[in-house]
Amino acid sequence: MANMPGNTIDSLQQRILKMLTLHEELMQENRRMRAAESAWQAERIRLLKQNEEARLKVNEMIQRLQTLERNCGQ
Repeated sequence: MANMPGNTIDSLQQRILKMLTLHEELMQENRRMRAAESAWQAERIRLLKQNEEARLKVNEMIQRLQTLERNCGQ
């Protein structure tokens, strides 16, 4: 029974070390996920801008076609 408190302390130390290791792993994973999210957000912004530019070009082409159609119809 004299070893009991030592075993309890050892067990507690092991659990604390495991928790610290898990904490560090989770912190690293969180950093990776935040970096990935940042990259996705940047990609999203780029794609939205590209989409808007394409939409404007299509609208310009439609306007030109409508103008040509009006001019040819006269």
